[in-house]
Amino acid sequence: MALNRVWMPSPCYHGRSTSGVRLIVLHTAEGARTIESLGNFFANYNNQVSSHVGADDQRGKIGEYVKPGNAAWTQANYNNAAVSLELCGFASWSTSEWKNNHANMLQNCADWIAEEAKRFGIPITKLSNSQAQGSGRGVCQHVNLGAGGGGHVDCGSGFPMDYVLDLARGKAPSQPQGSDQGEDEEMQLMLDANKRACLVFTNDQANGKYRLRLGCRTTAAVRVEFKGFGTSDLTLGYDQGAQGLAIPKDCKFAVIRVDSGGDSPIAYCFSV
Repeated sequence: MALNRVWMPSPCYHGRSTSGVRLIVLHTAEGARTIESLGNFFANYNNQVSSHVGADDQRGKIGEYVKPGNAAWTQANYNNAAVSLELCGFASWSTSEWKNNHANMLQNCADWIAEEAKRFGIPITKLSNSQAQGSGRGVCQHVNLGAGGGGHVDCGSGFPMDYVLDLARGKAPSQPQGSDQGEDEEMQLMLDANKRACLVFTNDQANGKYRLRLGCRTTAAVRVEFKGFGTSDLTLGYDQGAQGLAIPKDCKFAVIRVDSGGDSPIAYCFSV
């Protein structure tokens, strides 16, 4: 459906050539829960930040803060190359939280992606870290832009990216494959230039009853640092280490580093 774009202008933007726009970037607002409150924040020039649009749980309605022909100020070095949407949610949300409680927000996001993809001729394709930071054309999350995008972790490991892109393509979204261990859907970790990735745990996953399982498609030496709770060194091949590593209670995130070999690790969190 065509979105109702409610104009809430922000003074935080600059002009650009739209011929260079190649990225559709998704963010989480990490505070504002409505497009109106987000608009109030972006309206203050002293905050020096904005996004093109915002989406909340009001179906079919989004806030528009910067026109797509201009550059919003939300992903640092990639502002000229991107159109951006702020989801009025949090990177700590689980996949089930997104799908079960914020389906309208996800659908609004998908409809916006479809509109911007048509506007700029951008394919509705999920970009890897290197593609987003290189010359790729498609859809990514803020985290995919690495240090050049400000070093953020949104939209978080629980964000159902494939589900949203299926909606944007007009397809029935594919369902994640589960297991009798309560396994979450597969998460491809995006490595930065130092071959590191940050994995944010939801409150559920940090309850002391979840484990983290990693795999690589080729053999790799991997170090996992549970921030504040120590490190573990692993040698991985694809889907090895099925028993996983216990996620310490109250651990909020882990830094995963590929020391040698391998490609981007695949991560699963599952209950025990």
